[in-house]
Amino acid sequence: MKSIEVIVPRKLIKKFYLHPEPYGDGAYVVDLINGMYTDVFYREEGGFITITSEKDLITYLKKNQSISNDYFYRDGVYSFRQIKEQDHSLLENWKTISPITIQLDVAKGHDLPNEFIVCFYWIEVGKIVINDSRRLTLNIYEKDFISILDISIVLDDLRKEQTD
Repeated sequence: MKSIEVIVPRKLIKKFYLHPEPYGDGAYVVDLINGMYTDVFYREEGGFITITSEKDLITYLKKNQSISNDYFYRDGVYSFRQIKEQDHSLLENWKTISPITIQLDVAKGHDLPNEFIVCFYWIEVGKIVINDSRRLTLNIYEKDFISILDISIVLDDLRKEQTD
């Protein structure tokens, strides 16, 4: 069978790994929730694709196409989304990881939720919490997937959004 390109819905991905071959940014190996694994590539439109000829994988992915996550903010390769029930195990796993933590103050009338997920290349990499005293805390847990430079871009955009 000839290889075809198939969308890999984010909700089917259990865990991401850095790709062992140098395909550039946006290439990962993933464990799927059904126990299969494949390599995936970032799509600007949202989610990921895989290029495969494996019939079982193609059938599984095509049967499980779904609506993607809702993101309330997106700029380039990073985005923000509300925390959902499906994030419970991810948030529990993050409790065992020592994050990169950065804090900054936000404007009084900000329109951001008090807690939300930070995604980079559609991968959940951290969480933002804004407390009552308008102190924003960014915790990055998946440090292998985002650089310090990219974290600073996220922070710069958060600051810019508060001054607009």
